Amino acid sequence: MRKEFYLKKVIHETYGELYQFLEMDAETGQEQVINPFATGLFLETVQEPEPELLYIKSKRGADASGYYKGSRFVVKQGSKFASTTSPKCPKKYIISREILMLQKRVIPLGEQLLVMEDIEFDSPAAAMGAAIGGWVRGAHDWKEHQMK
Repeated sequence: MRKEFYLKKVIHETYGELYQFLEMDAETGQEQVINPFATGLFLETVQEPEPELLYIKSKRGADASGYYKGSRFVVKQGSKFASTTSPKCPKKYIISREILMLQKRVIPLGEQLLVMEDIEFDSPAAAMGAAIGGWVRGAHDWKEHQMK
């Protein structure tokens, strides 16, 4: 048997215009107040907490933010990578940057490369190497507070 749901507008002295969600019992014709989330009228979403952002800046122009996502590291959209690489930049970071440019996930913007979408890396070190275009010492260079 199909259930019939409807809304009823209620004017409350303190809260103003409110709505009740009702279900009509087809056999008795009685209305019953319902919880729209419990009946499936609305899907309840659980909002995940914002991840702790980490930041990095470099002399060559990198200005990026990112966060851990499990064992991976995500560089956020809007971050900026250095447009050049250092002479000692490992080949794996150069290749990673070239692939991102060919995929148009990073694009030239003045003296920097703009990150067009969130990009997942295998590790914070790989993310940092791609961002600064150079040799990295490890994840400790990602800082908790944005440097000014």
